[in-house]
Amino acid sequence: AGAGDYCMRTNRNRLRAWVWLAVALVGGGMFLPAASAAQSGGLFQWRPFLGPFHSVLLHFPIGFVTMAFLVDLYYLWRRKPEVQQVITLMLGLSVATTLLTIVLGLLRATGAEYDAKMLGSHRNFGIAVGALTAVTLVLQWLGYRAGTDAVTDRLLRGGYRVLLFVNIVLLIIAGHQGGNLTHGSSYLTKNAPEFVKAMVEDEPEPAVATAVGGTEQEKFYLEKVKPLLDSKCLSCHGPEKQKGKYRIDQPALALKGGDSDKLAVKPGDPFASNLVRLILLPPADDDVMPPAGKGSLTPEEVMHIIRWIQQGAHIPGHTPDAAKTPN
Repeated sequence: AGAGDYCMRTNRNRLRAWVWLAVALVGGGMFLPAASAAQSGGLFQWRPFLGPFHSVLLHFPIGFVTMAFLVDLYYLWRRKPEVQQVITLMLGLSVATTLLTIVLGLLRATGAEYDAKMLGSHRNFGIAVGALTAVTLVLQWLGYRAGTDAVTDRLLRGGYRVLLFVNIVLLIIAGHQGGNLTHGSSYLTKNAPEFVKAMVEDEPEPAVATAVGGTEQEKFYLEKVKPLLDSKCLSCHGPEKQKGKYRIDQPALALKGGDSDKLAVKPGDPFASNLVRLILLPPADDDVMPPAGKGSLTPEEVMHIIRWIQQGAHIPGHTPDAAKTPN
C-alpha cells in the first residue's frame, strides 16, 4: 500500500509539473509578442528572431507523440507498468513542446506573408494538436493510476488510445499544411514520376494549356522560363506564400512587383527590371534571389530570363503592356 501511495503521489506531482510548465509556456507566448511590440523602436526585435525557431521545434512534438504511440503498441504486447510511466513522460514533453511550437508559430505567422486561408487552417490544426495532446495525457494518467475502478480504467484507457491515434492523424495534416506554406503545394510531387503528377496535381490552366500553339515568344516562356520560375521561385512567391507581397504565379503581379515599389519586369528592358537586378546580385548579398540555400540560378537560366524580358516578357493569356512603370 505504501508503494502504491508513493507511485500515486509521484504521478500526481509529475502531472502538476507538466501543467505548470504549460502555463509558463503559454504565459511566455503572450508576453513575447507584447514585448516585441513595445520594443518596435528599439535595437532588437524578439518576434522576427524567435519566429523561425518554429520550424526547428515542431519536430519534437511529432517525435514524442509518435514514440508514445509506438511504445504503447509495445505495451499491448508486453504489459509492464513502467512502460506507461515512459509514455506519460513522452506525452508530457509533447504537450510542453507543442505549446511552445504554437507560440513560435504565431510569432512567425505575423512576420511573413502567407495565404490567409491556408495559414488559418494550419494554425487551427496546430492548436487542436496541442489541446488534444493535453487531453490524451490526462486520460492516460487517469487510466493507469492506482486505485481506480476497473471499468473506469478500461474506458479511460480506450479513450486515451483513440485520442492518441487521432492526434497522429492531426499531426500529419498540420505538418503537411506547414510544408505547403513553407515549400509550396507541389513540394512532395515536383520530382515525382509523371504518372504520379498526373494523379495528384491540378489540371494546367487553360491559357497555358492552349498556348503551345502560340507565338515563339510564348513557347519560349513555357519551355524555358516558367519551369525555372516554378522550381526556384514559386515556393516563396506562389499562392501559399508571398514574400515581400510578390507572387509569380499571376502574370499581372509577376510583372508589377511586390512591396518594394520597383517594377519587377519591364518588357523589352531587362536591366530596368528589378527581377534581373536581384538575380544578378552576388551570392552573399542579403537581397539576392533565390536566397542562399534555395538553389541559385545557373548562367544559362539567368540568360533565359533576360532573353524573355528582352523579347517583350510574353506570357500566354496576358498582355505585357498592362504592366505600367510606377511613378
